[in-house]
This record gives sequence, C-alpha cells and structure tokens, in this order.
Amino acid sequence: MSVEPPLDPDLDDLPEPVIRPRNSNLSVIWLVPLVAVLIGGWLIYKALTERGPEVTISFKTAEGLEPGKTKIKFKDVEIGLVLKIDLSEDLSRVLVRAQLDKSAERYLSPGTRFWVVRARVAASRVSGLETVFTGAYIALEPGAPGEPILDFTGIEEPPVVTSGAPGRLFILHADRRGSLEIGSPVYFRQIQVGEVVAYHLDDDGSRITFQIFVHAPYHDFVRRNTRFWNASGFDVKLDAKGVSLDTESLVSILVGGIAFDALDPLDHPVDPAAEKETFILFANRELAHERLFATKSRYELHFTTSVRGLTPGAPVEFRGIPLGRVVDIALEFDIQAMAFTIPVVVELEPERVAVTGRVPEGLESRDVIKYLVGKGLRAQLRTASLLTGQQFVALDLFPATPAPKTNRAGKHPQIPTIPPPLEEITSRLSNLVAKFDRLPLDQIGSDLRDTVQGTKRLANSPAWLDAVGALEKAIQETGLLAADLRARTVPEMGTALAQVERTLSAAGSALAAEAPLQTRARNALAEIERAARSLRSLTDYLEQHPESLIMGKGGEK
Repeated sequence: MSVEPPLDPDLDDLPEPVIRPRNSNLSVIWLVPLVAVLIGGWLIYKALTERGPEVTISFKTAEGLEPGKTKIKFKDVEIGLVLKIDLSEDLSRVLVRAQLDKSAERYLSPGTRFWVVRARVAASRVSGLETVFTGAYIALEPGAPGEPILDFTGIEEPPVVTSGAPGRLFILHADRRGSLEIGSPVYFRQIQVGEVVAYHLDDDGSRITFQIFVHAPYHDFVRRNTRFWNASGFDVKLDAKGVSLDTESLVSILVGGIAFDALDPLDHPVDPAAEKETFILFANRELAHERLFATKSRYELHFTTSVRGLTPGAPVEFRGIPLGRVVDIALEFDIQAMAFTIPVVVELEPERVAVTGRVPEGLESRDVIKYLVGKGLRAQLRTASLLTGQQFVALDLFPATPAPKTNRAGKHPQIPTIPPPLEEITSRLSNLVAKFDRLPLDQIGSDLRDTVQGTKRLANSPAWLDAVGALEKAIQETGLLAADLRARTVPEMGTALAQVERTLSAAGSALAAEAPLQTRARNALAEIERAARSLRSLTDYLEQHPESLIMGKGGEK
C-alpha cells in the first residue's frame, strides 16, 4: 500500500503556461542553403559564359601528352588544357581534344599552328630541354586574322621563326637538298643573319623549294640581284695561287648552311627584294658568281667512239672558256649500216661569244655557232682529269678538217665532231702496225740470213786474211813514217819557221816609216810625179802645136 507524499503548499503559487499558435514565416536558417545555391548558379553561369572554344588537334603521335595534365601555352602563358586523346578512324593519327580559354578564341584562324614542345636534340639545334622536368606541352602560334576554325593539324617540328619576328621570308629553288635541314643557318659575309624555316619537294619532283627567313635589319641586304649558294661543308680550290680552303663557319661544315651576296653592290645599286621573292640556290660560290644568260640553244654531237667519263652536266668549253654544259647522252644503232652512234645533246649560251668587227649581214647572236660551224668549228672529247678520268667537250676551229657524215639528222642542230687526240694517235699507230704487217718479213729475214752467211764466208776467205795482213803492215809503216817525221822533219820545220820569222822582222824594219828604204821610195815617187807632170805638159803642147815635131819649137811662126 502506497502512501502519497504530502502536497507542497508552495506549488500552488506557480504560473500557468500560455499556449500560442505556431508562426508560419520561414526561419533564418534557410538563408544559408539559398545563398549557396545562388553562388553555385552564378559560378556555373560564369564558367559557361567564360568558357573558351574546344578544339581538336591532329598529331602523328601522342608522345608526352596526358589528358588533364598537358597544358596549351602561348608565349609560356597557359591558355588551355588537354581534355581527351583519341585515335582517328584509320588509326594513322591521334586526335587531341583541348579546352581553350575565352581569350584564346581570337587566336584561332586557318593560319594558326600547334606543335608539341618536348626535348629535341638535333645537329642544327637543341630545344625544349625545360620539358625534361616540367613535361611536354602544346604551343600555339596565332595566324593571320580570318574565319575561326576548331579543327587543326599540328606540325611535327617546332617552327624556327615565329610570325611576329621582324624580317622577311624568301623562296629558294634548288636541284638538290644537300645537307640542308630546317634550322640550318643563313650567312651574309660569314655572319649568321637567318635560318631555313621549311623545305619541300615540288609537285612535279623537278626541284626542291626552300623557305628562308632573314632577320631585320639584314633583310635589306637581300636585293634583286642577290645570289644564294649552298655553303655546306667546305670548298677546296686549286689555282695559280695554290690550294685554298673556303667555308662559312664550323657550323656550316657540320649541319650545312646557305650564304648570299649581291653582285656588284656598289657599282650597280639595286632595290631590296620584296617579301617571298624567288631566287635560285646555286650549288657553290663559284657557280653563284658566274654570269647568267637568258638565251640557251641546244645542239647535237654525234660520237662514234667511247664516251666513258662524259656525264650530264660536264662542261662544254672553247679554248678554256665555258660555253655550256652536257644535257643528255644516248645510244643509237643503225641496223642497215650495223654501226653505233652516241648522240650527245649540249646546251650552249651563244651570248657568251662577243662578236666584234664587221658582222656579216643578217648574222645574229643565236646564229654565231652556226656561222662558226661553217668556218670549221668542231667538237672533240678531251680528258678533264687524269686522276678521275672525267671528260668534257672541247670546241675549236679546224678549218682543214672535213665534217664527218652523220647517219641521220636529229631534232637539234648539229656540230660536227672529230676524234680525240689520243684516239687519233691510236688510229695512226694502228695504221702503222697494219703497214708493218704487210711487209714481207719472211723474205727480208731470208735475205738478211743470206747476207750474214755471205759476210761470214768473206771474213773466213784467204783473200780477206791477206788483205787484213797487208793492212796491218801498212799501219806499221805509217807508224814508222810518223816517228821519222817527229824525229827529223819537225825540228827542221821549227828552224825554217824561225828563219821566216827573222825575215819578216827584217822586212818590217825595212818598211818602217823612218827607214832609208821608205825615204828613197818616197823621193823616187816624187821624181816620177814630176816627170809625169812634165810629160803631161809636153803632151798638151804637142796637141796644140803638132807642127813642132817637124819644124821644131821655133818653126811654129
């Protein structure tokens, strides 16, 4: 049985609770998520409005690229990020999807270039070493303003010169690439002033086209008469001054290079070349400084002997002066004549021949070769180098040599040919050997043998032995006579000569100017002269008075 506690008399004094209805207004606590939603929406709106374009770049390989990590930079400023890397449908290339900043939208045009910057070590240059630690990235170079595009094909090699660099771009054409690479230096008077930025094979495959960039202010030295040549390696030249070695620099020896200079820059000033002006890239300095002639004529030379050592490009010279080059060498066979002919096509520059004096009427520069052919111009193969066996075509005048007949006319005018000097000597030797073969050697040998036998019989005959003995005795007698002459005759001849000398001395004394004989001789001559005068006087008197011979001198009266 429980006992209830006694009631506290103080509890009766407590206040009564007041019950009020619930308020329907929102609480302040709900403002926090509302603000969060507003901020999130604003951020989403800002991200959407500031989001740049999404581009697709095609590369051959994705080496060094990672989605979410690889950056896209312009002048080392980050402007985008690689989102995804896929393969193309034919699996030949990789497609890199990248998100760019809003500010990069103005950079996108058909001329925009993308490339991967990674560590590259080549003979001509070293680049991208900083990516060894930071990782590869994609670099961007803006192109000229144009219609925006989103699909690009990346270049595999970094450009040597960016589009904003001051200077000019020039185009060069060459037959061969040589050792030139992208980045090979360009020299002006052995100072590097530019680089090779690109090269490609022409569509027809006939030549190589190079693009070079010359930095300012050196681009003003490229003028319209400038000549470019391949300065790769070094040139060794042997001339009257000795052996000379020519090179632009050690770099050009290792990786190649291009040099240029203007022809007569002081005597004939020419305006600077314009942007993308086209020039010829010569193989070396010597060819670059040769004169160029616009007129080129082709002729055919028909040889019947070996042309070993003659190749296309070999020079054609006239007495040591270059006139052209060999273009083509062929071989023809005449079935009816059973003979081979070797047509050689040469390209000549008639303007190299300066015509002076009285020019025949109607003769023009292009007709000079034809005129000279009529005067005896002939072509001949000669050896250019005994060491290599290379040959060249020499032109000269041979008025007395008739032009050989050719089997048929070609499509070009012909220049008659004559055999080379060595072949001419060989031909003469062959003719001499043929004549020698026609000699009756057997009969000559038989006659010579009979002659030798007859001589032997004569030498062994008694008469010949007697003649030899008589000759020996005569020689001994001649020796005795010579000894007698030395013993007797020579002293007597000495005495006689002494007497002759004394006689001549006495005669000289008698003939002296003061000698008595000379005085008497002069007196006698004087008497003879007086007598001659008297006789002349008498002769004159008798001629005038002939009657005096009869009547005397007194009878003239």
